[in-house]
Amino acid sequence: MVNNLSFICCNIDKSVFFKISDYKLIIIIVYVDDYMIVVTSIKLVDWMKNSIKEFVEITNLEKIYWLLDIKLRRDWKAGKLILFQWSYINVLLYYFELANTKLVSILINSFVYLTFSQLLKSTVEIVYIANIAY
Repeated sequence: MVNNLSFICCNIDKSVFFKISDYKLIIIIVYVDDYMIVVTSIKLVDWMKNSIKEFVEITNLEKIYWLLDIKLRRDWKAGKLILFQWSYINVLLYYFELANTKLVSILINSFVYLTFSQLLKSTVEIVYIANIAY
């Protein structure tokens, strides 16, 4: 299906497929028999769903609120997707017997805007940036 729709499989994570065309980005994340569509435009969601229906039967569950223990919230007016990882962090703290430690939240600068020109263009760039200690 993804080949017929001209998607590219991510070299780093084989469950992620993407397509970039005319500054429009579509990402499909597959997990077992579920998938999530991430797009740069609401109109692309309908196009993507209709395209997938040509190959498989789908059940539309509408908006996603959780993905692999990450809580997702959207602010459409501000154009933001907010990820909450506290559930995942709590599991890790409990596993490593650190559940009684005090947590500190660090806010990411919300005034930083990324553009398509900053998009990593190859697997080599992705691997390179993954090895940088921040």
